[in-house]
Amino acid sequence: MSTDIWYDELFSMRFANSSVAELVSRTARDVHPPLYYLILKGFLVFFGKGTGVPLEIIAKMVSIVPLILLFIYSMTVIRKRFGLLTAGLFSFMVVSMPALPEYTTEIRMYTWALFFVTAALLHGFNLMRDMLEGKAKWDIGNGFALWFYGTAAAYTHYYAALSVGIIYGIIFIWMLVTYLKNMKDPDHKGKIGAKAFAMLIICGNLTVVSYIPWISALLSQVKQVSGSYWIQPVGLRSFGSVIKYLFSGYFSNSKVTVVLAVIMFLFVAALFVLSFMKFIKEKEIESCEQFFAFLVLPVLVVFGIVVSILLRPVFANRYMIPALGCFYLAVAIGIGDYFKNSAKKVLKISYCIFTVIVVIVGCVDFKAFIGNEEYRQVNMDKTLEFFASLDPDTVIISNFDHVQGLLDYYLNSGAYSEDQYGIYLYYAEPEALVKEMGTGLYTIEDSIDIENYLLSGKKVLFLGSFNSREVLLEEWYNDYGITSENLGSYLMERYWFDVFELSL
Repeated sequence: MSTDIWYDELFSMRFANSSVAELVSRTARDVHPPLYYLILKGFLVFFGKGTGVPLEIIAKMVSIVPLILLFIYSMTVIRKRFGLLTAGLFSFMVVSMPALPEYTTEIRMYTWALFFVTAALLHGFNLMRDMLEGKAKWDIGNGFALWFYGTAAAYTHYYAALSVGIIYGIIFIWMLVTYLKNMKDPDHKGKIGAKAFAMLIICGNLTVVSYIPWISALLSQVKQVSGSYWIQPVGLRSFGSVIKYLFSGYFSNSKVTVVLAVIMFLFVAALFVLSFMKFIKEKEIESCEQFFAFLVLPVLVVFGIVVSILLRPVFANRYMIPALGCFYLAVAIGIGDYFKNSAKKVLKISYCIFTVIVVIVGCVDFKAFIGNEEYRQVNMDKTLEFFASLDPDTVIISNFDHVQGLLDYYLNSGAYSEDQYGIYLYYAEPEALVKEMGTGLYTIEDSIDIENYLLSGKKVLFLGSFNSREVLLEEWYNDYGITSENLGSYLMERYWFDVFELSL
């Protein structure tokens, strides 16, 4: 229930508070598709007026909605197909495993992307079953759902689009092989549902056609990214970073963190190998579904890292999140299957131990997430009190564009202040989109401007971030005798800044 946001969430709130035309246009100039922002805008318009609830809290609740929808799928489709244990474990892991809790309330598109991709996979599985069961009728329901969720994923996040492409590719190859084998077997010829295969092809083509309106924006964004992007160089070490991101829990003892992460990784790796062996040997539909669900994430990661190495960095660990629903579904299927079907007590005991570790890691991570949110809320209340004490005539200077953008949001968006403030970025330009959407963003190019403001009688506050603030204060003192008094430290989501009152 905290109203704090960080820089990426600033874009979400600014986009959602634009008109639909401006939203689409601005999103096209950013690096993400527009669907999530349209969903967010719809919720803010519907629930934001007259309720008295801060828009930031409503926006955080929007990120919980797809998790509720995913839980409904868990307790219906997944439970019916794979059992209650699998459904329960999946529902637990998809919100509590390392890296995932913070996205439950982040004002970003990741939980929606995760939901769309997972739902597309489940409906793709339904078409696979239709094919094996030899259904003669067109399965319009699952076909429509596959197209809808696949298209929605592609319009939500580009790595969600890639995930859906991987799902289409895997199921297509499986259906093609199954169809060809059936045609060669005289005893089973005509026993499979070819219309399910045709439906998959139709859905794939419809998804591509549905994406055509966004292609020009995508190409423009690709050109923009090829010129400059924030992601750091990616190499083979990134695979280690991926493993750490997926399995390192939030324990205060680093040794416990490492030991449990290694155990989880080895167990999941063993599950993956066993699912592959079952897929090769048994060729049952459940074995195919588990292995295919497992495949989505590693294919996504390999593709992202290889492209990053060969062309330019375009992969960050959080881009795995759209595929994590598929990943944890595969893990949950494996655990549930071995509990139901394994006659060996040793295996059951080992799977029981792993499940206990999963529960411990998930509970610890979610408890840490709650603690962090409460800590941020207390500090944000203090920061908002500081903002309320500011005079509109005060000259506010920042040395970090993220802090400047957020200051403009809290001081000039109308939600927290009816006044208008000028927020100056020292010796740098704010990001073009942020400046376009803001109302009080300016630049100070030389410290002589600070002296002039002070000489004119203005109150000047420097909200300094990082160690560079000390360097700047020393520079200003040496150049023009500008002194400073530290009025305290404040936090906005994840950005600390010290407030200095400047004087001559």
